[in-house]
Amino acid sequence: MKLEVALKGMASAQKNLRSVEGIGNPVFMSEAMMRLSQYTGCVEDHLAELEKEAELAEAKSYMEMKAFGKSPSAAEKEAKYAVAEFKADIKRLTRLTTSAWRQVGVIQSRVNHLIREAQTQV
Repeated sequence: MKLEVALKGMASAQKNLRSVEGIGNPVFMSEAMMRLSQYTGCVEDHLAELEKEAELAEAKSYMEMKAFGKSPSAAEKEAKYAVAEFKADIKRLTRLTTSAWRQVGVIQSRVNHLIREAQTQV
């Protein structure tokens, strides 16, 4: 699945969970939470690849700068600049996935609470 599709799926699932049904209907919440976790897992797969690419690109850039005669600290500094866009994307995706996993945890607690509440009312 493409990253853009997974991100849209995450956003859609989160939007559904912010609805009236997403607050009080355990079946709806469970389904939306499952969708959110699947999309989030897919985004994390892309995130892992992006982290790998960033590390490799930074190392390659560093070695190129060293080959051009730059000092180790100057080469390291330039290599960090070379992967700044990677790092920014990584931070963004990390923030989004962390938030989504927190939301999954909260929804799990809410579903359990609603189930216990329904059992005590019977």
